[in-house]
Amino acid sequence: MTDDPRTPRLGFDPPVPGDLNAVFAIASDPRTWAHIPGELITDPAQIEATLAMFGSGWQENGLSHWVVRLASDGQYPGLKQGQVLGTGGVHLFETPSGSRFWNLGYRLDPTCWGQGFATELAQRAVACAGETLAAVPVIARVLSTNPASAKVALKAGLALKWSGEPSAKTRAAVGRDSVQRLIFADRTLAPEVLDYLVSRG
Repeated sequence: MTDDPRTPRLGFDPPVPGDLNAVFAIASDPRTWAHIPGELITDPAQIEATLAMFGSGWQENGLSHWVVRLASDGQYPGLKQGQVLGTGGVHLFETPSGSRFWNLGYRLDPTCWGQGFATELAQRAVACAGETLAAVPVIARVLSTNPASAKVALKAGLALKWSGEPSAKTRAAVGRDSVQRLIFADRTLAPEVLDYLVSRG
């Protein structure tokens, strides 16, 4: 992977403990969970565990989720250079049978939505996944209640590979019955990988 993944507008850094408060403030904002309100983050310990998982991904695989910061200044009202905009990237997972996949994800501060930052982040993450382990597919799991996230996955080069009913637990967290699970990927998925993803609810 390139030593400097930044883009002209965004800076990317592996998470450190000092990022906890800024990341928790974003992850606990109900607006970032509007598509699945029942999963709202309310405990900083949840974010601490997530950042630790990302940190392990960096140590073990050389790539995981970044903490995303604004690299430019003066162009976006209400945003400051160096401000934490959220987290995102790809994290490597392994199925019980040993198949691996990069899981693409992104969660950004609502104050920066609509600027194309999520797409910029996702495209960079997919490129870095290809540079790090090109033989491993990149996937994104999205709910139909989050069409903006689905658009980002498509713009990052992924295509819809599966859609279907979510689990009862997911429907309860979403708060409605008419919801679909969508699985995007950058290539055709091995049946074992797709079956595993579908089984995850």
